[in-house]
Parts: sequence; C-alpha cells; structure tokens
Amino acid sequence: MLSVPLSAILGRGNNNFDLVRVAAAASVIVSHAFAQVHGTAAAEPLASLSVYTLGQHAVNIFFLLSGLLVSASLDRTPSLAAFATSRILRIFPGLIVCAIVVAFILGPIVTTHDVGAFFTSPAPYFYVLGTVALVSVGAPLPGVFDALPEAGAVNTPLWTLKYEVLVYAALVIVAALGIWRRPVMFWLFFFFLVVFHAAVEVNHDHPNDHLMLDHLARFMLCFFLGTAAYRLRTWLRLSPYGALLAVALLVITNGTVFEESIGYGAIGYLVLCFAALPMTRLRMISARGDISYGLYIYGWPVAQSVLLIAPELGPIALAAVSLAVASLLAVGSWRLIERPALDLKRIAAPRRARMLLLART
Repeated sequence: MLSVPLSAILGRGNNNFDLVRVAAAASVIVSHAFAQVHGTAAAEPLASLSVYTLGQHAVNIFFLLSGLLVSASLDRTPSLAAFATSRILRIFPGLIVCAIVVAFILGPIVTTHDVGAFFTSPAPYFYVLGTVALVSVGAPLPGVFDALPEAGAVNTPLWTLKYEVLVYAALVIVAALGIWRRPVMFWLFFFFLVVFHAAVEVNHDHPNDHLMLDHLARFMLCFFLGTAAYRLRTWLRLSPYGALLAVALLVITNGTVFEESIGYGAIGYLVLCFAALPMTRLRMISARGDISYGLYIYGWPVAQSVLLIAPELGPIALAAVSLAVASLLAVGSWRLIERPALDLKRIAAPRRARMLLLART
C-alpha cells in the first residue's frame, strides 16, 4: 500500500469498508461463542491479552467507522431532518423484524414452556416493545435458552444499539448548534470528549466494570474519532509507516492506563489502512449488500439455538456454524427489509428537493 490521503478512499468502490464491517460483525460472533460455550467472556483468548475482547474491539471499530461514514453522509444530506430519517431507516426496520422473528418464531420453537402459555404470556410482546424502544434488549423470553451457559440471554449484543442512537443524536446536536461547521468549536468539543473519557477511565479497573456513563464515554470517543478523521481527511495519510507506528503504540501501551484511549486511535488507523488496500474482487463481493448489521443482530440468537441442538460444540465450531446460518438470515434481512427501507429515503429525496426549490422561488 502506497501512502494515500483518507479522502482518496472515501468514494464508493474505492475502499474496503463493507468488508471491514462484515469482518467486525463476524468477530463479534466468534468472540461471543466462547462466552456462550463457557458462560463467561473471560474464556475468550484475547481477554487475557488486551483490555478488550475481540468482540469489544470489533464494536469499537463499528463506532469509529460509523463516525467516519456518517459524517460524510451528514455533509451530503440537505437537512438534519433528512439525515435523522436516514439513520432511523438504517437501524429500526431490521431491528423490528429481528425482534418479531426472535419473539414469535424462534421463541415458540425453542421454549421449554407450553407453546400456548408462551403466546398468552405478556413477555414476548414486552420483549418486542422493549427491544425496539432500546430500553430492555436483555429481557428474557419464557423458557428460552434457560438451560444454556448464558442462561436466558436472548440477544445480548443489542445493548450497544442505544449508544449508536445516542452518538447519532449527539452529531445532530453538534450540527444544529453550528459546532460541526466551525473547526475551532468542533476541536474544542472533541477535546472535551477526550478529557471526559480520561476522567471516566481512571475511575474503573476494567472495561467490563463499566456502567452506562463509562459505555457512553467509550462509544462517544470512538464515534467522534471517526468524525475527526473525516474532518482531517485531506491530510490524514494512510501509509505502511503509519501502520508500523500504530502497531508500536499498541505494543508499548499494552497493559498501561493508556491502552484504551491509544488503542482506539491506533486500531482505527490500522483499519483505515486495511480499507485502503487494493482488494478489487473482495470489494465487488462485499458491495453486493451490507450484511454486517444482519450478522450483528442475528448472530447471538442463532448461536444460542445451535448450542441447544449441539451442546457438545466447542467455541470455534459453534462460531463457524453460527456464521453460516446467520449469514443466510443477514442476506434475507438486507434484501427484504434493510435495503427496501433505505430506498424510502431515495424516493423521498426528489420530493424534498422540489419542496426546497419551491420554497426558494
């Protein structure tokens, strides 16, 4: 890879961002397989080598890439209302269908309770409402996965979605207040996030000890690191030398109080370097559809179901089978739910443009 500015790879077809997102979603499934088999996240190999597990690193990457790409979307979108609509259409249609599928198709199949009692219980209905409202994504379903090591955990990864919505809302507020368009104000805001994260970081011993405030500090910093990269896109160069420096920083800060904050930036830079690699064939395959979100929201319940059928599976085998099944569901989610939902904003865009033109005449 030659040295290139970040701006050179931001165009559609010039990067491997779709591939990175799929790899990150797959990493979450692989990482969670260890917890699902052994009943603890500490069983994941990377947990003893890094402050974060593989899955946690992958989620950090999701937020950083989201900050980068959503910032580009913000610059292209004619209004904040249109921008917010786009974000809603990206998250909620797929989530709504997933919650319904898990509660009313998967639940009755795997429950140890009477099926009639399952449907007459209020729990499945509250599960759907709570999941879609992002207030109780960890809610159990009657008799579902009760006998597994991660007992009663229906779809654990969904807890991060509320933070995704919060960082989107923060970006909307930053734009509405004029901070986004004023470089000095934006960098002051970013400096505040760095200080906020540092203040929160010194008050806990491990990322898994985090409360909501800790998670918010982590995801806000990761997301706005992505927005900062977008702001610096014309001079932020991606090069082998920069990648070597990022690796050196990861090694030097491993096990220190700087591991988290330095790791966000260093790993993020490495991800951007990977995204710049000329991988034409893989780009063509991944460009056929963004299945990363579907993998993320279906991966856990699929793995739990596989473990019910084959409890003797080890983490690697469980991850492999789960990835295969979740990929099929993710393709269906993309083609039948997510892409049609995103098409709605393209249909509405010409109408908004005509209204703006009439308003100006």
